Parts: sequence; structure tokens; C-alpha cells
Amino acid sequence: MKNDVERVSWSDHKKITWEDFKGTPEAKSVFVASLNSGISHSYSLDKNGYLIKEESEVKAYFYPTLSWYKPELATPSVLRHEQVHFDISELYARKLRMRVANFEFTSNSQKEIKDIYREIEKGRQEMQQAFDKETIHSVYGAAEDFWEKKIAELLKEYDNWK
Repeated sequence: MKNDVERVSWSDHKKITWEDFKGTPEAKSVFVASLNSGISHSYSLDKNGYLIKEESEVKAYFYPTLSWYKPELATPSVLRHEQVHFDISELYARKLRMRVANFEFTSNSQKEIKDIYREIEKGRQEMQQAFDKETIHSVYGAAEDFWEKKIAELLKEYDNWK
């Protein structure tokens, strides 16, 4: 489980570096790097089963020991690509924070939050896959530039949910 491994919170003040990637490269992989990131959500319920919004915490994390790169093939453009993957996780963390804040929870909050999380996580995974497909895993520079700008704009759009 990812709870047991080192994790780094997303920050708009610090970008990832190759030194942050501590995992062992997959020898047979055709990829130059692999960044492992995700969203964590902790929350509490009151005695009636209602989610306590003030105790809800959503974070986007990067997992250094689960992320790797091949130093002999690494380039600044590949690192930028991996940063966008992390930024996508932060975007969906913000979307989850917004959904939690705006949702009218009932005494069935545990099911409701699991359903919301599943929906957000599905969207995050779909966007990660679309990003890799359209950029051909950082090979297609024009698509890479488009996605980098698109994600930056979306992060700004959801700035209130940092």
C-alpha cells in the first residue's frame, strides 16, 4: 500500500527533479521514466455518519521510491512531461476538494465520499492516459506544449481549491 512509502506533497513552489526519482528503472521498459503519483483523502464522520468537512484533507502526492528514470536517456523535456503528470494529480485533488466542499452529505457519507472519490480518480486516470497518448509519452513536442499550457490553465482555474 502506498501509505507505507515515502511521499512528497505537490507544491507550486517546487518542481520535481531527477534526484527525486529513487526507484529502480524497469530494464525491459521502453520508457525513459515513470512517475508514480496519486491523490490521498482523509476524513472523519460524526456520530450520525455525516462527513465533517473541516476534517477533510485531500493531497496530491508523488512517490519517489515508486518512480524511476534511466539517467542515460533522461532529458529536460522528459522531466517536464513527468511534472505534468504530477500536476494532473494536483488538478484532480483540487477537483475533489471542490466536490467535498459543495456536496450535501447525508448520514450515508461514507458511501457518498467513496463514490465521489472513485469518479474523481477515474477522471484523473483517464486524463493521465490521454496525456501520454496524445504526447506519445513526451515524444510529440507540440502536443506536450499544448498539454503543459492546458494543465497550467486548469490549475489556475481551480486555484481557490489549493
